[in-house]
Parts: sequence; structure tokens; C-alpha cells
Amino acid sequence: MAGIAADKLLMVRKLVETSPDAALRSLELALSGPAGGQGALAAVRRLVEDETAARYVRNSVLAPIAPLCAVRDTEQTSFPPRVLSLLWEALRTVAPRQVEEAAARCNPWDLEQGPPDVFNALCKVAAQGVRAQAVPAFVALDQICDIDELASCLELSAIVRSALPKLSEWVSRMSEERASSARLAYNDACDIRSDAGPLLFEMLAAHLPDDWRILRVISAVMDRPGDRFWASSEVSVFGERVLADIEKNIDRVRGFDADKGEAEGRRAALAAQKMSLQITEFEQSVALHRDGPWGRRIAKYKLAIAQAVESRMNLAEKELLATLPLRPISILGGKNGKGVPLLTSEPDARLARRVTAILAFVADVRSCAAHSGYGASRAKVLEKLNGRLDQYIEDILYVVRTGEGGDQGIAQRYLDLAAGFIAYSRDEKTAEIVRRRAAAAMAAAA
Repeated sequence: MAGIAADKLLMVRKLVETSPDAALRSLELALSGPAGGQGALAAVRRLVEDETAARYVRNSVLAPIAPLCAVRDTEQTSFPPRVLSLLWEALRTVAPRQVEEAAARCNPWDLEQGPPDVFNALCKVAAQGVRAQAVPAFVALDQICDIDELASCLELSAIVRSALPKLSEWVSRMSEERASSARLAYNDACDIRSDAGPLLFEMLAAHLPDDWRILRVISAVMDRPGDRFWASSEVSVFGERVLADIEKNIDRVRGFDADKGEAEGRRAALAAQKMSLQITEFEQSVALHRDGPWGRRIAKYKLAIAQAVESRMNLAEKELLATLPLRPISILGGKNGKGVPLLTSEPDARLARRVTAILAFVADVRSCAAHSGYGASRAKVLEKLNGRLDQYIEDILYVVRTGEGGDQGIAQRYLDLAAGFIAYSRDEKTAEIVRRRAAAAMAAAA
């Protein structure tokens, strides 16, 4: 295979350098095979490998601000992804020797001893360069972000870098010793700038998988304040942000579209789980008062969440009856029977999709149901659903075995559907038993 022309290779280099990290990883994976080392692709692979290595160094040096350089909620501190590449380009211009030292020290055995001092030194150089606006790459930053905020983040980078190894401990189980460590980091930030506290929390929160867990760190620094004090303080935005997210997720649960199927039901259940965790975090981090600004809202949200979840769960029986229709007169079910399967038409795919969405929702809220106040309602819903499914399965198995009561082929398809539903209302093991019984019934009828 012929090599790539110089002008085209330059274009490829530019594309590689401007590719998002995720795209670069995908490209590296695609070129990792034997074919990627041959002919023209070999040159492309070298470009990708060089860029990957350079970004590893860049992201290690600028680690304190790296998570901020992404698309985030509008109220959160953030910068365009291009900020990282512009900062690194400027640093390579004004501090080439320090960049080379950082690259040489950016290896596992050096990093095991903690971040090299040159990392923080480069962030300090970057902060000064952003404020001075003397180098073209630094000047370009003024066109795409708030350079004062960026410089402030870079000035706090040494404190954030020092706190990052402790952050998981702070949010998992706060102790007095860990709280003292968090307060020390906060005080160090305020020594740099008196109003740096909220920005420090923003930077730390960006490094958390669930950024709302920063409430625990703030609570430790403030010694678990009351909601009146916190709601009127400079860090009130963190509590308000969580409350706004809870309200948004209540609406998501209340109005999720069952027509979109299982994935939508699971997303709504994840919203319910998240709200449960957020409220628990709020109650543990803040001394809530019944008549306080946040205490009133939390009480209101807890009631609204239970009502929203219960209203969705209560739709399950109605949707199930529509999807697995019955004839009103039941010989097999006795006097108390609700009817026998109506097998005059094929199962409705849309109705099945709706039931699946709601059943997936009911199944997935199990982990938070008892704690959130709708555990008893969920148990009642499941009891009714399983009673209906058990009777339906027995009735339809009779049809499959004997051919009495409807078309056996249609009966088999409804039986498969019912088995799928019982996997959500009970478990997959029960569903597999139903499928084996169905197979045995079909074999007996053959």
C-alpha cells in the first residue's frame, strides 16, 4: 500500500489533534490490529499514538481542571473542551523545558510517589499566562471562555490535586480527621482568594461520579449547618442545584412515556433511585427544619415522589389486562375467575411494549421503594400482577396442551409474552420455568 502524501498527512494530523478524546480512543483501537501497522495506515497509527501519549501528559498536568472542560449543566462551572489544547499549546511555547520534564515524569513509577512538582508549576505558569494575555494561545482563550474564572481554577489546581486522592474517602465515609483535612483545603483556597471556597467545591464536584455528593464535603467544612444558614450562604447554589434536580426527576417519573418501552421505564426507575439517594444525602448533610426553606421543600418532594411512583405502578394491572385480554366467562377459573384468555388475534406489540416499560420500572424501584415510602404499595401491585399472571399462564397452558379455547399458535405467542412479563414481576428463573412448561405442553400437543 502506498504511503500518504505529505499534504494529506498534514490534514490527517490536524484531524487527529482536534479529535475528541473518545474519538481518539476509538481510532486507536481500530488501528491496533495487524492491518493498522501496514502501509499508509502505519503513518496514521503513529500520529494517533503520539497524540494519545501527548494527551495523557496534558491531562495529567491539567487534571484539576480537565473535568471542567466538558459539556455540563448550564449553572455549573465549565469551559469548552478546546481550552485544554489551547492551554497546552501555550505551555509548550512559554515553558518547553518544564513540559518536557512533565512528559518524562509522567509514568507509573513516578506517579506512584504522588504528582511531580512540575505539574503544579506548569498550572501556575498557565494561570499567569491566562491573566497576562501575552501569548497568542492564551489570548485565544479570551474568545471562548471567562479567563478570570479559568485563571482562578488554575490557581487552585495545586490544592485540588492534593485533595483528589482523599476525595473518595471524604464522600464515602466522613470522619472528624477527614473533615479536618477538608477544612484545611478550604482554608488554603481562601488564602489564595477570599471568595475561592465555592469554586473549590465546583472543581472537586466535577471529579465525582455523582457531583451532588459534594454536599457531604461542604457539610463537613461548615460543620453540618442548618438549612436557613446554608440556604443564605455563598454555597447555597449546591443545595439549590440538587433540589432543582429532584424536581426535574419527579416530572420525569410522573410523565415517562411507556410507549418507548423498557429503556424508558428503566430510565424513570433510575431517576427514582437517584432522588432517594439525593434526599438521603441532603438529610445527612443539612440540619433540616420543618419550617426551614429547604426542610419544607424536602418534605414536599418526598410526598410528590411517592405519589408519582405509585401512580405509575398503579397503571401496571390495567395495562397488563389490555395486553393479555380475557373473555369474561371463565370455566377454568371457577366462580371467582376473571375470565380466560381471549385468543382471537395476535398480541399487540405496542401494548406489550407499554407493559414492559411499566414492569421494568416496578422491578427497578425495588432498591429504593421501602426507604422512599412506597414499598407497601409496590408489594401490593406485584401481588396483584403475579396473581393475574399465574392464573393466565395456567389457563393458556391448558389451551396449548388441548387446543380447547383458542388457536394454539396464538396461545403460544401469548404464553411467551406472559413469561417475559413474569421475569419482571418475579424473576428470570420463574420465567424460564414457564417457558419449559410451555415447551412441554407443545410437545404433548404435537
